[in-house]
Amino acid sequence: MEQLNNSLPINPEDNHPAVLDSAENENPSLLYKVRPNFGVFGGISLLFGVSYTFLFYKARLGLNVLLFTVIMTALLVLIIKKLSMKVKRGTAAYYAGALLLGTSCVFTSSWVLHFFNVAGILLLLDLSLLHQFYDDKEWDLLKHLTRMLLLPFSCIATIAMPFKDSLLFLKNTKILKNDKARNILLGAGIALPLLGIMIGLLSSADLLFRSMFKEIYTFIFSSNLFAVLFMVIAGFLVCYCIICGSTVKAGIEEVTKPLTKADASIAVTALGLLSLVYAIFCGIQILYLFTGGFSVLPKGFTFSQYARRGFFELLLVTAINILLMIVSTKYFEDSKLIRIILTFMTICTYIMIGSAAYRMLLYIGAYNLTFLRLFVLLFLFIDALVLAGVITYVFYRRFPLFHYCVIVTSACYIIFSFAKPDYYIASYQIQQKEELNSIDLNFLTNVLSLDAAPVVLPALAELAGNNAASNVQTNEFIIQNDILSTVKQYRETIQEEENNRKIRDFNVSNEQAFRALNKYTGYLLP
Repeated sequence: MEQLNNSLPINPEDNHPAVLDSAENENPSLLYKVRPNFGVFGGISLLFGVSYTFLFYKARLGLNVLLFTVIMTALLVLIIKKLSMKVKRGTAAYYAGALLLGTSCVFTSSWVLHFFNVAGILLLLDLSLLHQFYDDKEWDLLKHLTRMLLLPFSCIATIAMPFKDSLLFLKNTKILKNDKARNILLGAGIALPLLGIMIGLLSSADLLFRSMFKEIYTFIFSSNLFAVLFMVIAGFLVCYCIICGSTVKAGIEEVTKPLTKADASIAVTALGLLSLVYAIFCGIQILYLFTGGFSVLPKGFTFSQYARRGFFELLLVTAINILLMIVSTKYFEDSKLIRIILTFMTICTYIMIGSAAYRMLLYIGAYNLTFLRLFVLLFLFIDALVLAGVITYVFYRRFPLFHYCVIVTSACYIIFSFAKPDYYIASYQIQQKEELNSIDLNFLTNVLSLDAAPVVLPALAELAGNNAASNVQTNEFIIQNDILSTVKQYRETIQEEENNRKIRDFNVSNEQAFRALNKYTGYLLP
């Protein structure tokens, strides 16, 4: 490996690798250690691409997400070691969160949870790179968020580096410098067009020879081979760009100008007016919503119409309030009056969170439970916890608000993901219904994931048994054809998932669904 690393030229005058651009030589960063060692970091990137292709080519999500997360964290640790750094304690915490989300993918078949799990893994690994390569102790919440959002663009900006470094590495490898190896490659290049002509002529002369080379040609130029090569190359480029993009400014001292804060009276005026509006709104919530319509509602309103709307708007208002509190604390002069107003805004925001949650619960009571409605309740709970951190930060500026928000959000979502919400949604739906109709069955079997199968299959078996008994005794009630079709389709879906899944995309939830199907198959046959 050292021989490969030393293949890139070193400029003896400034003792900097010639591969680096002049701008980088003037102000070296960790990138100064990455690009000259292309043999190491390019090899790591290639391993990333091969692993990604092997785990995800023609495979769905399941065990492969966990395995790939393990591989990514291992490669990141290797990169850190090769850069002569130690893994920071906070970095290890980010890795632990990512591994938990990867594990969750093995235990759920919900594509929504898979999407959020993968997004969460990428975000946590994004944050781990920032924490590992930069001194983020003095960063506030806004700077953390800015850097987190800008890191992917910084990686995209380095897209030319893997091509430049690959070409320079190949140019300076001893294999290509060797006259004999170079002549062999030249001879092979000359023979390629001749081989094409000769194979074509010989294929016309002999059918067996033609059949053999047709299979070889089909394999070499098959879409599968090109897809595999594309995934490997794409994985290599992504990994190398991530390494370069995350280290391009690491190690460079940041010159931060002292922030000139605006006069506190501006914030007092703006926040005071908002607080007045919030006070009126919260008063209305107390009079009309939380008391169950104790006060007289305006003409034309029923209590149910009044209560079952507005939760998404309130959700947005609470998020804006949290942002306003952070901005006013950072960009305006410290003032006791500002802190008093922000405390009042916090109380109003908690009332709004309570109002939004109460409205959502009323909405669920009227229109049943869905994943989105449950997810809104989770968001409101996280919102309430984040708000507690924000008001703490207002009075105690050294409070690690960003890390608190990451811990709270990650912990709440990880618990939510492992809980398999579709299972409880199906259980709630079945308990609330005296008799399941075709719409209910469609929701349970087509909308919800197979996480719900252990509770849906017994309900289907009971429904089938009741209809069979009714048919035998009275011959008056026969189960509807669309319900029979739904049951049959659900059986086929579970069976298909079991048949198509391999070890790479193994999923515990699908396995549990298949076992439940075997248990109730006798009751579900028409």
